[in-house]
Formats: sequence, structure tokens, C-alpha cells
Amino acid sequence: MTAAPEFIDPPDVVDTYQHDLVAAIPRARRRRPIRQPADLVTGLGPTIAGANVIMQLANPKVGYGVNESRVDSGNAIKRPIKRGRTTGTFLAVALLGNADDQAYVHREVGRIHQQVYSTAQSPVRYSASDARLQLWVAVCLLKYFIDQYELLYGPLSAREKELVVRMGHPLGTALNVPVSKWPHSYDALIRYWNDEVTRLRIDPPVREELQSLSDLSFLEYRVGRLGTLAHVTLGSFLTYVISGGLPEEVRDLMGWEWTERDARRYRATLAGFRLVDPILGPVVKGMLHLNLLDLRVRRRLGLRVF
Repeated sequence: MTAAPEFIDPPDVVDTYQHDLVAAIPRARRRRPIRQPADLVTGLGPTIAGANVIMQLANPKVGYGVNESRVDSGNAIKRPIKRGRTTGTFLAVALLGNADDQAYVHREVGRIHQQVYSTAQSPVRYSASDARLQLWVAVCLLKYFIDQYELLYGPLSAREKELVVRMGHPLGTALNVPVSKWPHSYDALIRYWNDEVTRLRIDPPVREELQSLSDLSFLEYRVGRLGTLAHVTLGSFLTYVISGGLPEEVRDLMGWEWTERDARRYRATLAGFRLVDPILGPVVKGMLHLNLLDLRVRRRLGLRVF
């Protein structure tokens, strides 16, 4: 009897989040092997970023924490440009930063999270400093990088899955997740994911906020008529793209319909991204390097980063 391959998943570990789209993509079309999580960055990433935000906020404690947050400086609706910059900075540090960068972000994000906690009127009890909530956010972020690569180039090998989970822990430790709580393997990651998915829900106040971010209607609050124009002309397409990047369970929580026509259209969209990703991917990764440089320059000049 031959020995089992080193990284074969046990039969009881099922990735219920695995897209049928991913399974249908021949692995031979991949553009490069994965040696670190940063290699997962693609040009598709910005289009499914909104989907990842929805996945994070589908945890009701995370959702209400964001919805009720009193820290306006990090509010994506009130300060979209700053929020985009700081999110990019966090991801850049987690993927590309050194130990000093990561320690700095850990302190600064922790300082902000101390101000985010539930009140007596909150529907659920939460604290943004809770490592259990930050673990969910961090795992969603890791899935964000895995998803964008697999949707374009097919499933990662078992060895690559283990590598990105093992090396992806700064996504958690830069928040408030001890290394000991980070999934020790891809199997552990999927067990955790499948268990948490059963607890997700999106209540109306959180859904309304997520809808406004997805269809750009929040821009009406920021820029008036120009925001209305963006909502009318781009909102429905952006919502469709975000919906395509969501697992079915979370898409249903948003109340969004997904037809076979939508699925065919999304497969064609992915095919287009697959063609241009050799150009777009390095651009997106280059932006992360710029985020990291921006953080270091701001620190040296004594400017606020978050």
C-alpha cells in the first residue's frame, strides 16, 4: 500500500466555501507558484474587496461594532478615502512589513479598537478588542487573498494552502490575535470557517450600510450630485461584482438574487481579468508597497497614520 500524500485533507474536512468556479479552472493556467501570501495578490482583488467587507460584518458583533462605531475617522461612509488608505496600509504591513511595522500597527489599531464597544442600547454585546472577533476578521482577510488568486488561476496546491495559512498569521497578530490562536493548518482554517458560517447573520441596520457601500449610494452623503451620478451609473455593476465574490450563504443574508445568467456573466468577467492580470496584478501589489512606504514616511515625519 502506498503512503498518502503529505498534505491531503482528511475526508471530514470539507471547504463549503470553495467556489464551483474555482474547481472548474485548470491548475495549469496559473501564472506562478505561491511562496508567500503576498504572491496571492491579483488585479481581481479590488473588485472583491467589498465582498470581503460583507463577510466580515456578517458576524453580528463585528457588524454592529462597525455600524455603531463612534470613531468617525475610520468610517468608510464618512471618510472613504482615508479608510481606503488605512486599510491598504494594514494589508501592506501584514503581507510585506517587518516586525517593527507590524508592532506599530498592532499598537495603533489596538488604540482605536479600545474606543469601539457596545452600549446598553446595542442589540449585541461586543468589543473591538475581543481577539475572537478579530480572528474572524483576520481569517476573512486571508480568504480574501486566497479567493482572488483561486478565482483566476484555480485551486492552490495542498502545500501552498499550508504555506499561506502558516505565513498569514500577521493578519491576525497585527490586530489582537495571539499566534497561539491562529489556525495551525489549512484544515483548521476550514473547520473554523465552516463553524463560524453557521452563526452569521446580517440585521437590517448593518445590511442597509453594506448595501449603500456596495451600490455607491453612500457617495450621495459625501459629494451630492456627483455621488448620485456614480450610484446610478456604476452602482448596479459594482453590486453584481461584489455579489459574485460572495459565498452563497452570505449572499442570501444580503437578500441578493444570483441567477444562472449572473453566473455566466461572472465567468466571462473572470476570463477577462485572467487576460489582463499579468499587467494589473503587479500594479495592485505595487500599490501595497506604496502603502508601506507611506506608513514609514509618516512615522518618520511624526504624521498620523490611522
